[in-house]
Amino acid sequence: MTISNRILGGVGAGAVLLAALSLGAQAQEKQKINVLMANERTTSLYGAFVAQELGIYDDLGIEVNLLSSATTVPYVAFLANGDADLVMLDSAQVYQALNAQQPISVIYEVQQYASEAIIVESNSPIQSLTDLPGKTIGLASDRDQVTAVIALNSVDLSINDVSTVVVGESGPILAASLKNGQVDAFAGSQPDLAAVEANGVTFRNITPAAVSEVPGNSYVIWNDRKEELRDVVTKFLLGWSMGNHAGVIDTKAVAAMAKKNIPEQWENLAVGLKLLDTSVYKTGLVRTRLRGETQPDVWQRIQDPYIKIGEISGPIDPATFLDDSFIEGANAYKTADLKARLAKWKEANADILLP
Repeated sequence: MTISNRILGGVGAGAVLLAALSLGAQAQEKQKINVLMANERTTSLYGAFVAQELGIYDDLGIEVNLLSSATTVPYVAFLANGDADLVMLDSAQVYQALNAQQPISVIYEVQQYASEAIIVESNSPIQSLTDLPGKTIGLASDRDQVTAVIALNSVDLSINDVSTVVVGESGPILAASLKNGQVDAFAGSQPDLAAVEANGVTFRNITPAAVSEVPGNSYVIWNDRKEELRDVVTKFLLGWSMGNHAGVIDTKAVAAMAKKNIPEQWENLAVGLKLLDTSVYKTGLVRTRLRGETQPDVWQRIQDPYIKIGEISGPIDPATFLDDSFIEGANAYKTADLKARLAKWKEANADILLP
């Protein structure tokens, strides 16, 4: 049975609508969607490749093109020029774009807990952010400076109280910078932290939990293209939701898929499993009624630090940029059907399953 047929017995009007769209797609050429993720090759954003492995996107009649995340061009520019249909932005990037009056909407919260953090070596004398004045914080990239700024601001410190240096995203270099004392702390995202650990450095996260309880990454669309793209975007988000839910249902099966698709993050099995576990049960954990549903109260709460540090010039009403109209369709599936897909995949891939 195809995913289209199963959705007909789904969870309401959104399920029926999506099923009708999908049934038509079966006999037609595949719809294409260009998506720019924060990192198109990472276990921490496993939804897309799991959906591919389980045949969900094929059954929905769409072809997903993941654009390279290795670009210095602002992601929102890919929306503006039409090269991307969806882009993934963190909360700071969303507010930066809105402050520049870019006509965008957040339509799906991918991570409802930020993956970025400030860490120190396990044996470091630094115990908290308040110990950082006069110290040097390494950054994976320039964008991680916002992580440092927001974290420091939470304890009434300024970025001027520390020094920062861009170390890069190479695991061996990141690890060496901490080991040799080039930096006292490091600010980066979940894949960066996994790379540090994979290269022999154990660390402590000194980021206050309240700083991380924000939308880590969200899918954003250009307002004028919403209706043009509604069909294919809804299908993409449906596959993404199912792919992410698969991690909760069968973490080991998803681990095998991740190891197959991103072997470079799984050279050390323990590190790979920790990265996936954090993605499934922390950064990707659903904190709303439906997966991807936006949180106006949280977006409102996190504005003050951005205003204080000058990322935005003043308050922005979340109602002007949050759009939940894609959410019902993005959740129009049954868990039993997803379990059946996982069982079928495991039977066909028994040789690569993890013990």
